[in-house]
Amino acid sequence: MEKSRPQLSLAELYQLRWFLGGVLGLLSAWTLFYMEVDALLALTLLTLTVPLFTIWPHLSRALPTFFHRLAFPLIVTIFALDMWGNREPLPAMIRLDLMLLGYRCVAPRGRREDLQLILLSLFVVVVTGVYTVSPAFVLQILLFTGVALCLLLAVTLSDARGSGATAGAAPTWERVRWRELWSRLRAVADLRVVALGGALFVGVVGLSVVLFLALPRFEISNSFFLDRLITKKSRTGFSEDVRFQEVVDIAQDSGSAFAVDVSNPAMVPSEPYWRMLVLDEYSGEGFRMSAGLRDSFYANREKAHSHGGVGRGGDDDVRWTIYFQPGISRYLPLMGGFSRLNFGEPQALSQSSSLRIAALQNEPSKMIAYRVDGMDTDGILRDRRFAALGHVPPADPDRRRLRRRQNAEAPPPSSEDGGQEAYAASPTFLELPEFGPADRARLDAWVAEIGGAGDGGGDFARRAGAWLQARHTYSMQSTTPRGEGDVLIRWMASDSPGHCELFAGGLVILARAAGVPARLVTGFKGGVWNETSGHISVKNSDAHAWTEIWDAELASWLRSDATPGSRLTPSGSDADQHAGTQGLQRDEGWSARVDGLRIFWYRRIVNFDQGSQVELLRGTKATLRELMKVVREQIEQVLRDILAWLRQPWDFSRIAGISLMVGLTSGALALWRSAGRAWWMSWRSRRSATHGHDPVRREASRWLARLARVEGTREWVPGCAGVRAEVAASRAELLRLRFGAREGWAAPAAVFRRAKLAQRAAKKAPL
Repeated sequence: MEKSRPQLSLAELYQLRWFLGGVLGLLSAWTLFYMEVDALLALTLLTLTVPLFTIWPHLSRALPTFFHRLAFPLIVTIFALDMWGNREPLPAMIRLDLMLLGYRCVAPRGRREDLQLILLSLFVVVVTGVYTVSPAFVLQILLFTGVALCLLLAVTLSDARGSGATAGAAPTWERVRWRELWSRLRAVADLRVVALGGALFVGVVGLSVVLFLALPRFEISNSFFLDRLITKKSRTGFSEDVRFQEVVDIAQDSGSAFAVDVSNPAMVPSEPYWRMLVLDEYSGEGFRMSAGLRDSFYANREKAHSHGGVGRGGDDDVRWTIYFQPGISRYLPLMGGFSRLNFGEPQALSQSSSLRIAALQNEPSKMIAYRVDGMDTDGILRDRRFAALGHVPPADPDRRRLRRRQNAEAPPPSSEDGGQEAYAASPTFLELPEFGPADRARLDAWVAEIGGAGDGGGDFARRAGAWLQARHTYSMQSTTPRGEGDVLIRWMASDSPGHCELFAGGLVILARAAGVPARLVTGFKGGVWNETSGHISVKNSDAHAWTEIWDAELASWLRSDATPGSRLTPSGSDADQHAGTQGLQRDEGWSARVDGLRIFWYRRIVNFDQGSQVELLRGTKATLRELMKVVREQIEQVLRDILAWLRQPWDFSRIAGISLMVGLTSGALALWRSAGRAWWMSWRSRRSATHGHDPVRREASRWLARLARVEGTREWVPGCAGVRAEVAASRAELLRLRFGAREGWAAPAAVFRRAKLAQRAAKKAPL
């Protein structure tokens, strides 16, 4: 009789528990890489120490006693200092969880400690799941779930076979030979049980997907409470105060900033400029938003799915869906005026009708999706309010405070240029700092060399931009010459290369010195067209700064990009404004495929709302109808072909062919019953002769059950001794196949044939 399946010993179960606990701690801690939380030190220490203690469990016993006594007070002290110093509850709680998780992974663990480890890991995973929308996190959470279930199974099995306490005296399992343990796991693994467990896991995941798609969408008006426990900090320079080199620092990062779906790709301009911030006040070290521009914002603190647009909208038939990544800014990337913004989740919005800018109340902590209807893309922003305001000095502070309060209480803008006064005070679009005499003389000389204001903003922008490009080349590694005076003046006086901020800032200074209002704009330029998913991908490396200059004749702000290689002013032609995706760089590599997977995740999962649900149901219904129509047509065609074949003349050759096919089929079936099935069973028996999975033994068990059923319905009468002896001999042979050693087997096919004859004879025997 063959041996039964081997089982893991209690020591091996403890070793498996220890290993799974370490893996679970690392998986949960590494999910924090999807969040913008300052926990790099804790993550580094945990990543370095946990694998060491996991591979060599006896190290946990080597920790001194005072380490365990001081661990908890020290962790609590660090948490209290963290809360007092940073005043950010959620990051402090995450760092606390990491410290507890690290201690639990390196200290001896029993049943209670393993359950604590699972709960600590689950906290980190849940918090990360609230903030992240990365598709990679889905794979990580599935792996985390599988490891957690295996750990719970190991805990249950070890508790059933032992005391379950591994934190007391040093057990014998701590000296682990991992290669032998893996060999033991392979030996005891029942592939049928593993396959069944995997199928159940896949089934649960599939059921979750079906429920996600089928359950009605519920709107939660209030934001999740965790959003109020973390302070949003932009990791970029897209704020109200931008110093020189900050935009270039953003461009050093190749990470994704946002992705764009457009309903009509033919309407994409040849050079998309995504405006985020308008800065008008020159500080000598960069540009910032003045109080006058801040006062032009209307703050709507009511959260809503849809917000009316600011400024003149473009084609309402074109819809732009933007998937905006966290950590960029609270200001939304837009190309100009728009008619409406639609969000998947209710948002509070601040808008400036004069600047064509929209900003969220807080910087998003996770990816948000919003749709823009009727967006301008021509780079020409009409501003009748500023045209009527003229170039007047800034208003006094009292009037500015009054206008700010009126803007806060006023209704949202409804007309083309806003429903209230565009500026609470005349912004500093003409204001220059108090340059020294030498700097001012240089600036005036350059303006005279350029030719002065000329025919207005557009004409001056082209001449001044060409003048800057003739004197400087472009470089992201440029530095300004040392010396006295203003940094921009020193750079324009030199022949040093410059980056986009220097060209944009220099053009602003030159325009204002010539009496032409100008301002600096930061955002993104361009993007690549992803051939895999059909969307525009904009990365941080596309960060850019340019100038908007006032053209009094057009009563509009014109985009002007003096950076070498860019168009100085918009051409205004339809060929450029509606160039389509042909003007964008194509991306067809592996990075495009990964990015396409991410945008598919955003479209179908993250941005899945009630409208998407209805659309999915309609699409599924239409697909099923089309599929049923195709199947019905195929069945009808097959039936017509059969009927046409039957109506054909039945001559000798046709009858002979059919007879030959029937004969060959019958012969193949007979050959299979006589020899093929026995050969197949013998081959399977040689390949799976261990662990009780032998098909010969299973077949013998089935024949034993058949003979037992036949005998149970019979009462032997005199004269049936031969039949009884035949049945008994067949049962003995079957028992030898079922439980005996393989060396003593007779030919299985012959044994089964005799069992079949014995079954027939028993059925025919008289009662």
